Amino acid sequence: MKSGYVYTTSGLNKTLGSAKDFAKITWYTYKKAVIDRSAQDKGSSVWYYVKSGSGKQSGWVWHGNLQDISEGTFNIAMKNSDYFKSKKIITMGDSITAGYDGYETLDSGYPTWLARYLGTTVDNAAYNGAFLADAGEMSTPGDLGTTVSDTNFAKYDVATIAYGTNDYGHSDATIDQIKNTLDSNIKKMKAENKNLIIYGFLPITRYDNNQNSDDVVGEGGYTMNDLRAAEAQVYQDNDVPFLNWNDIDPDLITDANHIDRFNDGRLHPAAKTYQLMARDIAKFMINNFPKDQIKKSTSTKKTTKSTKSKTKTTATKKTTTSTKSAGQY
Repeated sequence: MKSGYVYTTSGLNKTLGSAKDFAKITWYTYKKAVIDRSAQDKGSSVWYYVKSGSGKQSGWVWHGNLQDISEGTFNIAMKNSDYFKSKKIITMGDSITAGYDGYETLDSGYPTWLARYLGTTVDNAAYNGAFLADAGEMSTPGDLGTTVSDTNFAKYDVATIAYGTNDYGHSDATIDQIKNTLDSNIKKMKAENKNLIIYGFLPITRYDNNQNSDDVVGEGGYTMNDLRAAEAQVYQDNDVPFLNWNDIDPDLITDANHIDRFNDGRLHPAAKTYQLMARDIAKFMINNFPKDQIKKSTSTKKTTKSTKSKTKTTATKKTTTSTKSAGQY
């Protein structure tokens, strides 16, 4: 919220609080309505029924008082996000990186949130349905090899790679083909920009037919865990930090919560899940930022001259009130 109030009912006669009260709250819209405000001597206007990420707050907000995550001016940059100050990031991947929720491509996918958490710009080169290895007739313009060939990495400081779920679910490419393709493209990226910082993200678990895919053999004759291990080996061999969701955030997607965390109940995250993913990714990228590229800040000591006064002074104790605000979801 950038201004205005949250009203508890569509009658707009009782407020839950103002934008200032909810400065650190992320709201998600659930309903849209045109409300007649003739009782307040005003015309009809568009309002949204919203809920906070935690679900503890909800109410009606005039549409003009809300700002989209991709357009708002607020600052939620994380601690040490200044490592990425002025650095240009490109994210590469499939529909999950593109921000697809199973029904539409959202503006608020994890790359959008990532730009907020790191306080920098992110170019999202992801493509719905993209593959890591050659998928023959099913290949897309967003496959890893095509994206790497079409991108000038000299223009970027940071690149992220997140492929594999479509190879597992829809391709007969072998594990060796996947490993060779990933390895050759990482080497190509590094050759084009020796200072390029690369991060790899392993695939999240799928739930095809409501079944956890981790130990289920897919089209190529391997399980999701086999795929993760193969990608992890390539990243490790190329000195690329890789994010394994099972280690970083094992509770992100589980057998118990996947129906809620996936908007389609199967594979594609809901809007709130994308925000959670971005938060984890941002922390991972900050924690694995190359130490030799961290700019050293010089601190200057402020010196003050102490002067004794002959006149009697009265010391006044300054009191501050600490207000706890709801954590951002």
